[in-house]
Amino acid sequence: VIEDILNNLTEPKTAKELEKRINKYFQSRTSPLVDKNGCAVLDEDGNVQMKSTLPYTLTGLALSLGLDSREALFSFEDEDMRRLVKMAVLRVEEYAEEKLFSKEAFSGVKLFLSVNFERWQNNEKDTDEDYVLPEEVKEWTV
Repeated sequence: VIEDILNNLTEPKTAKELEKRINKYFQSRTSPLVDKNGCAVLDEDGNVQMKSTLPYTLTGLALSLGLDSREALFSFEDEDMRRLVKMAVLRVEEYAEEKLFSKEAFSGVKLFLSVNFERWQNNEKDTDEDYVLPEEVKEWTV
């Protein structure tokens, strides 16, 4: 573990190195899916199925990339590296979005999304009072 921390103290210099660290981060958050007997569950191709055991977070992603802040995730100048980070951040957002369907985690996930992703922020313009139903829908309402 300490070796991983020491290796990640510097920002990745190439897209290949960045991709490797991103993949390692997501893999570190999963473990094999096991059945009631403790045996690994395999998919149709015979590969071990994995499940998320730890949440994906932007801070965890930034740390795994050797960055000193979450904001630094968006500071890469190389276009390939920016794209890799955008895809990783999108994966974190997808993970959180899926958790919205869990009654137990809904409030926390909603807060996480609204704080970390601009499009999830409440917008005062989006109130029911301002919304006008299209004419073809109005005829079906009571």
